[in-house]
Amino acid sequence: MPIETTLTDDLSVLARTLGATATAIIPAEALEVADRFAALCAAPHRCPSYGLAPGCPPHAVSPAVFREQVRQYRHILVFKIDAPAADLMGEERLVIARAIHRIAATLERAARSRGLAQARGLAAGSCKELFCAEAAACAVLTRQRPCPHADLARPSISAVGVDFAALAHTVGWEFGRIDPNKATGTEPAMGLMAGLVLLA
Repeated sequence: MPIETTLTDDLSVLARTLGATATAIIPAEALEVADRFAALCAAPHRCPSYGLAPGCPPHAVSPAVFREQVRQYRHILVFKIDAPAADLMGEERLVIARAIHRIAATLERAARSRGLAQARGLAAGSCKELFCAEAAACAVLTRQRPCPHADLARPSISAVGVDFAALAHTVGWEFGRIDPNKATGTEPAMGLMAGLVLLA
């Protein structure tokens, strides 16, 4: 059964209210998932968050499994936050990434409250770095207790193999390598950070 346009419109408005610069709705089959993106988390230059969170490799769902899971969904709500490239390469990156996780988690809950029980949010960045940087180890991975930030933390879109460059092209967003020196006139160089919610 198709998802009501009013629901996707409401979720898009909510995303922008929460701070998203823009949103888009695409068919789930348009999402490209490739093994190489998850593999980049491990090699050749291992991500500092590799192995430290359930939403990051090697603990996250593999791209192969994620591709099969996506087949159960009809639509995807994609959202982004535009920001100066200098911010995305500095400490402000963590603030923006936390906002992406918060938006994804809030949209997921909103969709579920409207009857989409399988709605699932994903976001940019590692939840360990963003929410538990001071903790010696992830509470979930060590099985000490439930996630203390389950209401905010969502799996990494890179970890499951989402080809974000292809996704950005699909929705018409300019996306490329972040370069803080690539300014246009008096405007600072810009980049973006994004998240998405799978909608059954």
